Amino acid sequence: MKRSFFGVVFLAILSVQLIMAQSFVVKGKVVSKTDGMPLIGASVLQKGTTNGVVTDIDGNYQLQIQGKDAMLRFSYIGMQPQEFKVNAQTNVLDVTLVDNTEMVDEVVVVAYGVRKKGTIAGSVSTVKSEKLENVPAAGFDQALQGQTPGLMVVSGSGEPSAASTFQIRGTNSINSGTSPLFILDGVPISSSDFNTISPSDIESISVLKDASSTSIYGARAANGVVVITTKRGRSMDGAKVTFRAQYGFSQLTRSKWNMMNTKERIQYEKEIGIDAGKDYDVLRRTNVNWLDQVFNDSAPLQNYELSVNGATEKTNYFVSGSFFDQDGITTGSTFRRYNMRANVENKATKWLKLGTNSMFAYDETEQAESGNGYALNAPIPAARFMLPYWNPYREDGSLASINDGSWTGTGENPLEWMANNPVKYKKYKVMSTLFAEATLLEGLTIRSQFGIDFSHQSAFMQSFPSYKPNNLQGSSGRSSTDILNLTITNTANYRFMLKDIHSFNFMIGQEGVDFRQEGFMVSTRGQNNDFLTNVTSGTRATSWSDVAAAYAYVSFFGRGEYNYDDRYYADFSVRTDGSSRFGVDGRWATFWSVGLMWNLRKEKFMQKYDWLTNAQVTFSTGTSGNSTIPNYDHLALVSGGLDYMGEAGIAPSQKGNEKLGWEQLWTTNIGLHLGLFSRINFDFEFYNKRTSNMLMEVPVSYSDGGYSSRWDNVGVMVNRGVEMSLNTDIIQAKDFTWNINANVSYNKNELKELYNGADEYIVGTTASKLTVGHSVSEFYMNRYAGVNPANGDALWYTKDGEVTTELREADKVMTGKSYIAPWQGGFGTTLTWKAWSLNTQFSWMADRWLYNNDRYMEESNGQFSMYNQSKRLLYDRWKKPGDITDIPRHGVYAQHDTRFLEDASFLRLKNLMLSYTLPQNWLKKTKFISSARLYGQAQNLLTFTKFTGLDPETNSNMYQAAYPMSRQFSFGLDITF
Repeated sequence: MKRSFFGVVFLAILSVQLIMAQSFVVKGKVVSKTDGMPLIGASVLQKGTTNGVVTDIDGNYQLQIQGKDAMLRFSYIGMQPQEFKVNAQTNVLDVTLVDNTEMVDEVVVVAYGVRKKGTIAGSVSTVKSEKLENVPAAGFDQALQGQTPGLMVVSGSGEPSAASTFQIRGTNSINSGTSPLFILDGVPISSSDFNTISPSDIESISVLKDASSTSIYGARAANGVVVITTKRGRSMDGAKVTFRAQYGFSQLTRSKWNMMNTKERIQYEKEIGIDAGKDYDVLRRTNVNWLDQVFNDSAPLQNYELSVNGATEKTNYFVSGSFFDQDGITTGSTFRRYNMRANVENKATKWLKLGTNSMFAYDETEQAESGNGYALNAPIPAARFMLPYWNPYREDGSLASINDGSWTGTGENPLEWMANNPVKYKKYKVMSTLFAEATLLEGLTIRSQFGIDFSHQSAFMQSFPSYKPNNLQGSSGRSSTDILNLTITNTANYRFMLKDIHSFNFMIGQEGVDFRQEGFMVSTRGQNNDFLTNVTSGTRATSWSDVAAAYAYVSFFGRGEYNYDDRYYADFSVRTDGSSRFGVDGRWATFWSVGLMWNLRKEKFMQKYDWLTNAQVTFSTGTSGNSTIPNYDHLALVSGGLDYMGEAGIAPSQKGNEKLGWEQLWTTNIGLHLGLFSRINFDFEFYNKRTSNMLMEVPVSYSDGGYSSRWDNVGVMVNRGVEMSLNTDIIQAKDFTWNINANVSYNKNELKELYNGADEYIVGTTASKLTVGHSVSEFYMNRYAGVNPANGDALWYTKDGEVTTELREADKVMTGKSYIAPWQGGFGTTLTWKAWSLNTQFSWMADRWLYNNDRYMEESNGQFSMYNQSKRLLYDRWKKPGDITDIPRHGVYAQHDTRFLEDASFLRLKNLMLSYTLPQNWLKKTKFISSARLYGQAQNLLTFTKFTGLDPETNSNMYQAAYPMSRQFSFGLDITF
């Protein structure tokens, strides 16, 4: 009996030992990566079992594991789950969970939905919120320069409210639109409205470049698509309140100035013989640098933002408000904006979700005149042309006035003119989407969305009667424009799997766009009191006009996607669009695309290559369309408002073309995406784009009804290029990380066909010619050959390359130089050490050329000698036989030739930021601040270029008294409660 008892006890002890040998305990702490705070109630589960615990108030957990090893899954609502393999030697495992705001890195926004990164056959590049939210600018567009391969962003003006111009993979059209389609939360938006959006409200921007990603948009997608997504509520552990404050100042990016000072101007006047009757003893007392008078070296900017975001099991919300105020770097240039946003989603029932993304903005703008016409009363041209001995101020610091004779210059004091002729703009902007999303069956989602985009813009112009040039008669003008754009989108999406390896996703949809615009303008004159300069105070109307425009689209589309075992992906799409801009014969068009992707890394024979973390090959081909032409040009129309001996009349205004149809683009894209050692990511893409049936305003004989031109579908154009991008984490240590990113793209544009068998077409006065076999943006000019050292005459090359002294139209040639850069890119680095972070981003463009019309005016050799001139006319012009120079003798006027065609390639340090995140042990003492960050940054800090103007960026082929970009310094504070 005793033997039996001891035997049972022995077996029991042995069993307990065996059980203990097959179990172990793991403990640790779970925190949030965003702020380092412990996560209360995070789930820790032994995968494949019901064995699990939740973290305590300090984020700690302790779990006894059954078995020799196990896979632990850590999860928390609103955060990305993570899994770790553990065994008896693990003991302590601390885990940091990534907030859903960072999960956006794993999700790419595409047309009508989102996709997991690495499952897309199309060409899509994404820019995240951290690249946008701290940029010291009214709009986010400047922050995109150099960030994405294939996307060209050019700031045509440094005026605070001005929008940049965009091109994706070259110029795809001659006369029709070349700008991408911009989509904000599912609603089309114009780039001119970017300054109404607070950059901090943006979650991500996706640039869709190939047929597979854009063709589903069909209409207007020929130039690519930019999808802008605003932020959603993410915080599940209570509302997060974030306050941002930013203050700084702006100045010229480049102060390179080559205009004569007073001493030089007097010497020049004496040399060329325009010194008669001038008292130089008096004039020498004044030496004004007009660059300093027109441009402000410390123009202030300030920005304040407050946002609240939160989420529950049923509702998530993001609410924000902001105030932005910036003075431009020139006189009479300001921008002020008030912005509010509310994004809310609510799960009304188990099968129904409702939501809205709504924004209201109000802004006030004052714009300085620049550029066209070189008006001397506009400040930017005046900076160059005002003589240095003309002082814009009296001795007491007040403006010198033409009224009392204290202004001694020719014409008007431009600073006084701006003060007496103000023009101010106001804009009210409302954008809102309402949507309902129903999941009626497992995998089946039906979504209906209605979007409204409304803007009201007004302008108020005044000219005061007390200002002497107005002859005691003031003037006033008002304009008002209302734009309403309605969009309705209905989609049904069905997703399902077969045998866990075949994944299908099908979508069908319908969309309609209704655009309407109305406006008017009226000006009056005869006001006689500076305090009564409204339109109604005038005695007579001097001008009036009104405008009404509308267009509409109706679309039907579908998309199918297939994924086999995460190895092979295929997608196809088809879309039919109808546009009111075309006649009945060409109103409808169908667009399609096919995309394929092979995830080579998932193949069994690749598993042994641990160093290769990603390997994907993609291919796509398909079509998209362009309809950007005047709204009614397919119609034969008559116009009113004509004056026949005092009687109102009408007359034919355009012939129309009912056969006018869609411009079509066929794009093919091949891509290779590689990941090495979990640290290096490399992307390479090659594309070919062929535009046919181009929408172009072609010339016709006046005998054909008396019209000089009409819109037609003509010609063929090709864009072909490559894109490469690299992102690498060089160092990933506990307290120090170092990341480098770079991208480069090349695009070759070539015109293949024109119209009616023509091989060339001269484009007015733009110094360019459309020529088959050449780029559409190539310069067509006479080639300057320099100066004859014997007599100072100007020399040119003939068409055959011989030197001549005669300038002839017949000797113009295609120069091989374009104002649209074929090469562009960017690179940057991020270094993080403990709480410190240093970020730099460069952007560049190469082989870009501009005609510098300012030099044509400044080196005129006597044609414009009444204005201030370049120092080069004093020091570098030809004066005696044997002089070697590029400036002819005085009296040989400058001509519009390649002498003023300059290399406008540039490298720009776009952004430099140093930030410091306050330690958590400091913030815990406050008991209400969860994170805080201080930073200082510089925008457009350095610019390297051969271009002699103030700034190499402009969206035209001619540089003409352009408003230059500004260098900005700002300091900011971000606090989260």
